[in-house]
Amino acid sequence: MAHTGMRWERSDRKFHGERRIAPVRARQGRTGYRILAVLVAALVLAFLVWIPVAIWGEKQADDIAPQNNGPAPAESAPPAR
Repeated sequence: MAHTGMRWERSDRKFHGERRIAPVRARQGRTGYRILAVLVAALVLAFLVWIPVAIWGEKQADDIAPQNNGPAPAESAPPAR
């Protein structure tokens, strides 16, 4: 818990008194459906951008170096004797 007393503040070079604050009042941020909606919307937008970029990247990679799914049967077979 915070102690009561004086503390030196570097930013304004003055002593400031400290007081106790109830834990409920000292919360740092808000919670609720609005914050959740913003986070979900940001996640959806990130995926909407990521998916086309991933598809485009795969297409570019295949255009530069096509994947060989195995040797062609006629070229890889040793000559028969």
